[in-house]
Amino acid sequence: MFKLFFRKKAFKILKAIERKHQLRINSALNELKKGQFDKYNIEKIKGTDKGYRLRIGRWRILFILISREKRIEIVDIFLKKGKGDYFKKKKLIR
Repeated sequence: MFKLFFRKKAFKILKAIERKHQLRINSALNELKKGQFDKYNIEKIKGTDKGYRLRIGRWRILFILISREKRIEIVDIFLKKGKGDYFKKKKLIR
């Protein structure tokens, strides 16, 4: 079982989005906590050691996975707009 930690920005965004999207995101995060990484569309962010993204429709959840500590840190939640989204947000992961 992993522990979830939210950065302020990610938690603020999660609270601000529409309720139906919140429920889908929370459901996916609960599965991540259980360690079921293969259930969702998760990819490693190129150019990072621990950065990953979880795709839920057009929503993206950027997170850091620290497996030896059983810790997942939610860095950002955003709507995908273009190919450069991850390049711009890569600095949040470091």
